[in-house]
Amino acid sequence: MSKITWTEEMLGILTERFPNETNVSIADELGVCRRCVASKARELGLEKQTSRLRDETIRLVVENYSRLSYAELAKLANISRRTVQRIVAEQGLERRPEEISRFISRRRTELIRRERRRITFGLPQVSNMKVVSNPHRIRLRHRLKKAGYTVIQGSNTIYYTEEIKRSPVREHNGVRLGLRFMPYPGQETQSLTAVI
Repeated sequence: MSKITWTEEMLGILTERFPNETNVSIADELGVCRRCVASKARELGLEKQTSRLRDETIRLVVENYSRLSYAELAKLANISRRTVQRIVAEQGLERRPEEISRFISRRRTELIRRERRRITFGLPQVSNMKVVSNPHRIRLRHRLKKAGYTVIQGSNTIYYTEEIKRSPVREHNGVRLGLRFMPYPGQETQSLTAVI
């Protein structure tokens, strides 16, 4: 480990911000670890204005406890999740089982939505959660829609018009994946049966 050389500017920022801000936010700005911030502040004899800052943090946690998760509370109050847990324990706050279930359900829904977006745009999944039954088909439907085909949600039929440039390769792949290609209702176009 290399020793950190504290410049006058860094010391000024530390002296000014230490009483009212978290060590993490100061460390991020200075480009050092939070332990370095804490030890340098102790060395300089700096102290936090704990009562006002702590009261505000406790108020934020208590007011939003019933509607936000620990991670969301930590982000809102600019504190760690462990500090949120300590405040919750000190205040004697408890969640009912249906509140816990609601948080889990909301987080799971957000994760599924993010994973589906990743699959739609051809990116690899971040989690091992199965979010779609056939990712190749989902990706192909998205690409066909971008190419001008009419893709109706929940339907295996893909419509094309005379104005779009049709892709025989994608249509052939779509047929292999269980999709049907038809002219848009009311328009006369050539069928692509020769390709299929």
